[in-house]
Amino acid sequence: MIEPPGTQLWADSRWRDGWRVQRRWDGRASRMLNPAGRIVCRGSIAECERALEQAHPAQAPADHLVVLLHGLGRTRRSLARLDRALLEAGFTTARLDYPSTRKPIQEHAETVADLLDHMPTPAKLSFASHSLGGLIVRQLLGYDSAWRPSVERVVMVAPPNQGASLAASLDKGSIMRGILGPSYGQIAQGFATTLPVPDVPVAIFAGDVTGVPGVPGDGLVSVDETRLEGSTEHHIVPAIHTFLMNHPAVIHGAVSFLSRAPDR
Repeated sequence: MIEPPGTQLWADSRWRDGWRVQRRWDGRASRMLNPAGRIVCRGSIAECERALEQAHPAQAPADHLVVLLHGLGRTRRSLARLDRALLEAGFTTARLDYPSTRKPIQEHAETVADLLDHMPTPAKLSFASHSLGGLIVRQLLGYDSAWRPSVERVVMVAPPNQGASLAASLDKGSIMRGILGPSYGQIAQGFATTLPVPDVPVAIFAGDVTGVPGVPGDGLVSVDETRLEGSTEHHIVPAIHTFLMNHPAVIHGAVSFLSRAPDR
């Protein structure tokens, strides 16, 4: 599922308790949104950062922050149910937007890393991701930043950790890449296999729609393509790729996994 036109233009570059400063993907504009998602400031990145400081001064670091990253062609709205469950479980969450169809994985990770660099480092930092978001997390874990030692756990929902054969077959002539952007091309070419393997506990949730001829796994990514060497848990859920993150078993399993004590 691809979100409506215009939703793939903005990247969250600053986050503070639900307040977000966003940059347009091409760097031509910035804006600030309040926790309800309303635009309350437009201008340069410096102007929006000053507005953020005035609206919501920095507070103490979170005890356990979970950063949520959506999949290709989606927005933060796609992870709303998982976000709500994590909040109810007592986590602090940062559910981020990024222009997934506009830039390669490395640049998406760079934006998220810069966002984390500009906020108080939480005592514990975890990630919950869907599809492409999982590859961005893996890229992030290669960073040497102040927040890196705080990373506790990672949840990946339908991650193309071994690439995606369906994406590769549809990428003939680069037509799909022209629609879905450079990150799609990277998935199709197997770029994921070059990414760092997390050195923290990882839970993976793969979808499997059995009985449909010619349909791999969740319809886009096969079960085997989600696997990652050294992962702590690997679960198979009867759901399609687009809605896998909303399946009750995934939500319950993700909250349970992130709530456990560290076991590095």
